Amino acid sequence: MKPEISALPGLPVVERLANGLTVCLLTNRQAPVVTTALWYRAGSRDEPAGQGGVAHFLEHLMFKGSRRYGAGEIDRLTQALGGANNAFTSHDATAYHFNFARDRWHEALAIEADRMAGLTLDPEQVASERQVILEEIAMYESEPWDALAMAVEAATFPGHPYGRPVLGSRAELAATGPAELAAFHRRLYRPDNAVLVVAGDVGEEAFEAVEEAFAGLAPDPAEAVPRPAVPAAAPLAGLQRLERRKGEVARALLALRGPAADHPDRPVLHLVATLLGGGRTSRLYRKFVDEEQLCSWVSADLGETVDEGSLTVSMELVPGVEPARVEERLLAELAELAGGGDGGGNGAAAGAAALPEEELERARRVFYADWVFAHERVHQQALAAGYSLALFDLGYLERELRGALAAGRERVLEAAARYLQVDRGAVLGWSLPRDGSVGSPPHTRPTAPPGQAGAPGPPR
Repeated sequence: MKPEISALPGLPVVERLANGLTVCLLTNRQAPVVTTALWYRAGSRDEPAGQGGVAHFLEHLMFKGSRRYGAGEIDRLTQALGGANNAFTSHDATAYHFNFARDRWHEALAIEADRMAGLTLDPEQVASERQVILEEIAMYESEPWDALAMAVEAATFPGHPYGRPVLGSRAELAATGPAELAAFHRRLYRPDNAVLVVAGDVGEEAFEAVEEAFAGLAPDPAEAVPRPAVPAAAPLAGLQRLERRKGEVARALLALRGPAADHPDRPVLHLVATLLGGGRTSRLYRKFVDEEQLCSWVSADLGETVDEGSLTVSMELVPGVEPARVEERLLAELAELAGGGDGGGNGAAAGAAALPEEELERARRVFYADWVFAHERVHQQALAAGYSLALFDLGYLERELRGALAAGRERVLEAAARYLQVDRGAVLGWSLPRDGSVGSPPHTRPTAPPGQAGAPGPPR
């Protein structure tokens, strides 16, 4: 067994069982704990027509009964052993994870193997969890930021799974029962469609434990269907605006299309997002919060998606500040950075004016510090390794980190010019106070909340 290349702490080794299950052992003895993270290539992008939300629905049911474990028993057993468990569903994948002390983590393997092979899907449990998810949908629709994010995502990715809600719609949930859930489970919850990471205070004996737990699971060859490609989202025409009235303060969310995860621009755009809104020293935070006092906070982020994703800028305005003023300033800031690398300036002088070297170096340091903090604990390392192996390869982490840190000013300005020009396609969503205490931004028309707008579902 040869160690794999990875930017993560510890020593990763990857094997593949005869039944197709990919297993990654990530030895890191920083604490006497073990995390298991089982990733399935089964997200909302894999849902059949008319069954939106079935991936997230199934995530709930994975805790509600299998051959050896009755409804609620997984949670009770986990707590009795002093551990913790959870799961989450995204557009691209679903993940289940357990944290245990190093002397009792094998129970996680027994649980995962049992519910992979023998999920019961009791009709009463299905009905109960359907109601839980309906309450989640209502919660998302009532929360101003979540509601705004759903509307913006729907407008940013028309005709693509990223524009649909991971939670599904009320009508789709009503039409999804045990038969539909079982079919989704049978098709995608297979060892050859999964990646298991065992991380922490363990050695190569962990492979033997995994082999013993999962070797008896033989996938049906008839169900081995390659994951279909998803057509690209329809192109956006210029800057689209939408407006909602919800909550007590004004909020703005700008989404600009970004590259797919395997595109060489991706790590550079991560650095651009840090430069714009990565903490208190970022460009937008300093100008909008500290200097001009237009906003109470500002942040920027590049979403983790397989296909073409989005760079977002989120802003919460200081009460009484006019949205039109903030929108004008935001678009001007983006245009200034984008204009530094598109040939419209005067070469190196224009680039230096648009992006001083000390500001870029500060962004690199912040990016690296954030990356280290986000991968500090064994639990975080296990999830990161599983994400990379399930959707790309373990070297993906290394490429992302090194690509961002190695990007020079010219490369950063090229990416800014390519992705920050809103007239090439962007969506700006406003959530304004219900009481009308501030006016609307320019050129906006109120729009009804889209019934099928969406954001990734929260953990169970």
